Amino acid sequence: MGHTIQNYLTSWKGHTFQNITAGLLVALAMMPGAIAFAFIAGVSPTVGIFSTALMLIGISFLGSRTLMVSAPSSGVSIVAVIITSMYGQQMLIAAMLVMGVFQIIFAFCRVDKAIHQIPVPVVVGFMNALAYLLFTSQLKHIFGHNLWTYLFAILSLIMIFLIPYITERIPAALILIVVLSIAAKIFHADLIEVQDLARIHLEIPMMGLPHVDLTGWMAVELIFFGLMLAIVATIQTSLTARMVDQLTATSSSLNRESFGQGLTNCIISLFGGLAGSALVGQSKYNIKLGATSRLSTLVAGIVMLLFLFVLSPLVGSIPMVVLAIVLTRIAMNAFDRQTLRYIVERRWSEFMMMLITFLLIVIAHNLALGVFVGTAVYYSYQRIQKYRKGRDQHGS
Repeated sequence: MGHTIQNYLTSWKGHTFQNITAGLLVALAMMPGAIAFAFIAGVSPTVGIFSTALMLIGISFLGSRTLMVSAPSSGVSIVAVIITSMYGQQMLIAAMLVMGVFQIIFAFCRVDKAIHQIPVPVVVGFMNALAYLLFTSQLKHIFGHNLWTYLFAILSLIMIFLIPYITERIPAALILIVVLSIAAKIFHADLIEVQDLARIHLEIPMMGLPHVDLTGWMAVELIFFGLMLAIVATIQTSLTARMVDQLTATSSSLNRESFGQGLTNCIISLFGGLAGSALVGQSKYNIKLGATSRLSTLVAGIVMLLFLFVLSPLVGSIPMVVLAIVLTRIAMNAFDRQTLRYIVERRWSEFMMMLITFLLIVIAHNLALGVFVGTAVYYSYQRIQKYRKGRDQHGS
């Protein structure tokens, strides 16, 4: 017990200025995603920023994997939009609360062992489906509008690819949003802005339970959505934790991370926020900036809260087409390059498992179903192959 406490206290130590600087830049990098993922989930951008701040602060204290950044994510947001479109925001908040409870249960049920049983082709199919759903969800903000929209879409694409070659210190998405938002105002561009699609308001949420009718089938739906969110978040967190383990040459506990993330998501949902999971890109960016302790994510969360109070009036002026290009870039980065390796190396059985998972998720819009069925098909195929091999050996 004493050793565990000592390790926890050590995880807060490090170069203070370096971790504060990293936290500040991580917060800047997360601002576009916080706004964009809130839109996908069907909630106000201010809710997205508030939820990101709470998640960062909560996971700084409760998380197991130091340096890993967690916030509302693409996977959680894609499931969330299904819930809000069917039942509204109160049902979404309730599902987020159930999600957090399931993540805590997962921690006590040794979720790490279950996650490690998910085959690699299924994980690849999951990531590709996530990328596809995220990409296609943004096309409505790019196409079918006026010439100003197409012009800003082209400028956004050029900038988001060129800026990293000029500087990697300041996130390309942030520069893109700031510069093109100012340009849109200067030239009085006829563009759809964030405030045209969402009410931008700043109010301190009160803690309380969501108002949901839990009679009959609604209770079953709530448990189902909560479980789906928990599975998606756990898979994304597991993949990110493995990446951070490799980059830092250290180990972490997915069970303890699941507990900490679940508890944090429960707290966020009680404030009416949007739950989340670990983020690969932002976690990698945090490490690249030289972060060495929990202080970096705590600072990032505090800075996000300050942004909420200072910058929320400006959020409404961001052109939607610019946000859409930022999200399509995130989607492109989420595409798993191992898919091409399956084709080049003619590993057709693995490619087919990936494709089955991908198609199930895309057609059913159910990430958890795709993972379950893909895993079942994979192990059934392995069993058949093993049986055939044994029969051939017996026959010869």
